[in-house]
Order: sequence, then structure tokens, then C-alpha cells
Amino acid sequence: MKGKRVLSLENAVRGCVQDGDERSKEWIYKSCYGYVRAITMRYVKNEFDAEELTNESFIRAFNKIATFSSVESGERFERSFRAWLARIAVNISIDFLRAQKQLLALDDVGEGEIEQQQVEVSGNLHVEDIMKLLLQLPEIQRTIFNLYEVEGYSHEEVSVMLDIPESTSRTYLTRAKKKLRQLYLASINITAGF
Repeated sequence: MKGKRVLSLENAVRGCVQDGDERSKEWIYKSCYGYVRAITMRYVKNEFDAEELTNESFIRAFNKIATFSSVESGERFERSFRAWLARIAVNISIDFLRAQKQLLALDDVGEGEIEQQQVEVSGNLHVEDIMKLLLQLPEIQRTIFNLYEVEGYSHEEVSVMLDIPESTSRTYLTRAKKKLRQLYLASINITAGF
């Protein structure tokens, strides 16, 4: 990364892999910080914890950056790297939650116990509003909702990651959706017969 060449995420990653270039690491940190922080904030309520998890994600990423490989270039390379970085942030967040014993005492409830209810979503709902609603979910529900709905993991993958039965993952996802519906309806002052 010598000279006056403008860094791109691809060049910065390659600079880190080849010679651990500090300027490249700094560039990656600054350009991906908000992205990683948003991921960790989906899992923890406390901003201090999210900050710690974000920094830990970058430390782990820089330590393992040589294991990242992509034959793509340009925008596809960036998407691939961001997905790799996101997976690290998710895993660190889950490890943190496990360490905090937030995911204990899970019960295996049948999916049939929870009824589905349709809710019309207002076009005026902003990202901040959605985040506030997610933060009101119990830890396990928020974690499973994030892993399944946001990160795109299957119930089988979630069950392995959290060491829970697949049916428990499905149940808590259903509960999370129901609770989000209730919170949403309450937030727009609509009373529904729950």
C-alpha cells in the first residue's frame, strides 16, 4: 500500500493479508466499523458491550484475515469480505451471550401453542423504531430472530450455534415475531385482542 494509491476495501484486505499493513487495517476498521457495530447492537442492548464486541470482532478478523479468500474482485469482493466479517461479529456476539448465561433455561414448547396474527406494517416505520422494538425482546428471542431473519441462518444452523433443539429455535422465532407484532401494535396505539 505504498505510495499515494487510494485504498479500496479490496486493496486494504490484500495489503493486510500480504504484509499486515497497519494503514490498511486502519482503513478497514474505519470503513467497516458502522457495519460491524450495527450487527453487534442487534444482539446486545448495552452500547458499551456492543463497542467491546465490535472491537473484538476486528481483532479476530485481523488475526484471521489470512484465512479469508475470494477469487472475486470489485463489489463482489467487498460483499464477500463484509459477509465474512459479519459472521465473525455474529459468532462473537453469540459467544458473549453464552458467557453471560443469557441463553440458559430454554424450554422446548411446541409451535402449535402460538397462534399467528397478521399485522399491517406502516410505511412510516424507521430503522431506529425497528431497533427499539427488537431491543425489547427477551435475549434468546432477539438472538434467534437476528440469526434466522436478519443473518439468514437456517433453524438447523441456529440450533447448532446455540446448542438447542431445532424445534426450540422455531418456537422462539415464533414467539419473537408474536412479541414484535404486539410491541408494534402498542407503539402505534392500536389495541388488538391478544
